[in-house]
Amino acid sequence: MAYATAAELAAALRVAVSEKNQDLLEASVAAASAEIDHQCGRDVTTPIPVDDPLAHMVALARGVEWFKANDAAFGAVGFDATGVLTAPRDGFARHAADLVPLVQTFGVA
Repeated sequence: MAYATAAELAAALRVAVSEKNQDLLEASVAAASAEIDHQCGRDVTTPIPVDDPLAHMVALARGVEWFKANDAAFGAVGFDATGVLTAPRDGFARHAADLVPLVQTFGVA
């Protein structure tokens, strides 16, 4: 289940959806949504509501990173439309704390 659409991600990136970028936009949102479900310990029996605003904003933020990941693979890169993007060093970790209110299961140390 995706927490944002390709069109919403395109708007966040300030680009237009086209045949050329449609698949990457959709894959970026899908990857971000899968990370959210995994981080929150959710499965098909306990889904996060698709319209949850926190999941939506994290999906967009992480979707931007996924969309631009190849461009910033070796450091940081600047774009006039999106600003400076830093290559993710810690993967999803920086978004994990944002999602604590949605976590269904916590690991036991």
